[in-house]
Amino acid sequence: MLKKLQDNPILTLIVLVLIMLGFSIDALPVSIMEARNFITAREMVIDGNWILTTMNGEARYEKPPLPTWFSALFALFFGVKNILALRFPALLFIAVTGVFTHLLSYKLLKNKLHALINGLIVITSFYVFGITVEAPWDIFTHGFMLIGILFLYVGFQNETLTFKNIVLAGFFIGFSILSKGPISIYALLIPFLIAYGLTFKFNYKKHLGYVLMVLAIALIVGGWWYFYVRINDTETFKSIAERETSNWSNYNVKPFYYYWSFFTQSGLWTIPAFISLLFPYLKSRVSNIKAYKLSLFWTLAAVILLSLIPEKKSRYLMPVLIPLAINTGFYIEYLFREFKNMKSKKEIIPIYINFSLIAIIALAIPILGFILFNENFAD
Repeated sequence: MLKKLQDNPILTLIVLVLIMLGFSIDALPVSIMEARNFITAREMVIDGNWILTTMNGEARYEKPPLPTWFSALFALFFGVKNILALRFPALLFIAVTGVFTHLLSYKLLKNKLHALINGLIVITSFYVFGITVEAPWDIFTHGFMLIGILFLYVGFQNETLTFKNIVLAGFFIGFSILSKGPISIYALLIPFLIAYGLTFKFNYKKHLGYVLMVLAIALIVGGWWYFYVRINDTETFKSIAERETSNWSNYNVKPFYYYWSFFTQSGLWTIPAFISLLFPYLKSRVSNIKAYKLSLFWTLAAVILLSLIPEKKSRYLMPVLIPLAINTGFYIEYLFREFKNMKSKKEIIPIYINFSLIAIIALAIPILGFILFNENFAD
C-alpha cells in the first residue's frame, strides 16, 4: 500500500484533500471574511466589476482580485449561490500546497517517501485547511509563493541559470502578490532566502541577479492591478491603502512572543512538530542535515519576522506551517526508519501519547457529533 502511494504521490495528495473536505466543505457556515470574497465574486459575475472590484456596490480594494476571480469563474458555471463551487478553488489550493510541498521536498531530499510524508503533513495541518474558510485569500497567496520558491530553489541549484526558471518563479510570485499583496514575500519568501543563505550559502554574483530578475517579473505580474486601480480611482485607493497600512501598527496589537506557540497551529502534528524543532536531539538522527537546517531556519525566520509586526492574528501563522511541515517530516521519517529499534522511554512515550490522542479524537468525533446533532439525525 505504501509503495503504491509513493508511486502516485501527486494523485494521492489531491484525492486525499477531496476526500477530507470535498464532501463536507459546503456544510460549514460562511465566515465574514469569506462572505466578502463571495459578494465581490457575485458582483463580478452579475455587474461585471472584474477589475474595479466592489462589495455591495462600494469599492472593495482591500484585497487584490485573483482569488475572487477563481470563485467568480466557478460561480459562472455553477451559480453564484453554490457554496461548494465558490469554495472549490480554495479546496484545490490546499491540494496544490500539498503537491508543491512534496515536489520541493523531493528536490531537497531525493526521497519519495520522505517527500510524500511532508506533503501529507502540510495538507492535514489544522490551519492549512482551516484558513480556506476563515480567510480564503491566504491559501492562494502562500500556495502561489510556494510554487515560486520551488522554481527559485531549482534555479539556485543549477549551475547555469535558465530563463524558464526565472520566468516561472517570477510569474508565480507575481500571482501571490495578486492574491494578497506582498504578505507572502515577507512571511514565506524572505525567510526562505535567509534560510537558504545560512544553509547553502549564496553565490552573490549569480544569485543576486537571479533574484532581482525574478522580483522584477513578479512586480509586473502582481502589480498591474494596483497601478490600474490607483490611476482609475485614485482617492478611494489612497484612502483604503492608508487605512490598511495603519492597521499593521494600530489594530489587534499583540506582544512579540504571541506566536511562540506556533507549532500548535499544526493541530494533530503538534507534538511531532515541537520535537522536530529540537535541533540538538534531531541533528544526529535526520537523513539529510543540510535540508533539515534549511527547513528549521526557514520556519524560525518566518516566526521571528511575523513577530516583529505589531498586528498579530493566529491565522497569520498559516505560511509558517509550510516549512514546519517539511521540518516535522524529518522526525516522522526518522520514526519510519528507527522506531522498531528504539529502546529509550524518553523517545517512545511522546510517540504513544501523540498517536493515542489522534486515535481518541478520531473515535470521539462521531460520538460527539451524534450527541450534539441528535435532533437532526432524528429528523
